[in-house]
Amino acid sequence: MDSITGSRIPALGLLLRDYAYAYTASHDFDVCDRLMVKDYVLRMGEFEIRGRDDAYKPATEKQYRQYPGLGFTVHDFMTSGNRAALRFSEHGKSLLTGKNTSWRGVSLYRWDGERLTECRVEQDYFSRRRQSEGAASHPVPAPGTDPWTDSLAAESEPVESSVRRWLEHGELFASDTVEFDDESEAGHERARLEALSVDVLDLFSCGERAAFHIRADGVYAGGLGDEFDSLIGTPGSLYASGYVSTSSGAITGHVVTDRLSYTRRLAGAR
Repeated sequence: MDSITGSRIPALGLLLRDYAYAYTASHDFDVCDRLMVKDYVLRMGEFEIRGRDDAYKPATEKQYRQYPGLGFTVHDFMTSGNRAALRFSEHGKSLLTGKNTSWRGVSLYRWDGERLTECRVEQDYFSRRRQSEGAASHPVPAPGTDPWTDSLAAESEPVESSVRRWLEHGELFASDTVEFDDESEAGHERARLEALSVDVLDLFSCGERAAFHIRADGVYAGGLGDEFDSLIGTPGSLYASGYVSTSSGAITGHVVTDRLSYTRRLAGAR
């Protein structure tokens, strides 16, 4: 229990609350030093950024320069005490384009009991690019009323097994109970893959909820707009991070894919 506020916020929740508001939304790298180990690892799609000071900070500082007013809104948070996940949006005005944009993300964390050691994350830069090129700016979804209090739940092997089977069978990509990327704003525009196989890179549960990071290999069969029709028939890997619930019997929730990098990889493969 937080001795200052008296609320039921678990220790990892307190750490990630500071990560969200005292560091990310405030752009304060002194807080970053307090929250992360020196060999912190960020994994996004096929990329790995290793090292807090030499790699992670310079990459983040570049984004802060482009979005000097960058904001960070938390929609939901879960933790098992050992692991944690955030569903969030980032948003701001780009100095490069002069456009206001918002884009969604799902991130999974590890820690050593004191500081963060690893983050796996996907952010919808495809949507950010569309908005930067002239599409209407997306409104930021509502923040969680209190995502931190009562967020702790034990890990569940049955939930993890159920979600893992669902992912490995490719059911995620046919689901109408999971929202992909910015579908609530831009409409149904998700990548379709044929000859699909899914590699679960990370997965953990918190009660009836689960978070995951996957790589989906297959042949692109459309879905991302006419401008990418020339890529149909090209094999490649799509990465996704998800934040889902099994409480209703069906698996519901949100998934964010690296569809911008995916289309670039497909174009390179051709």
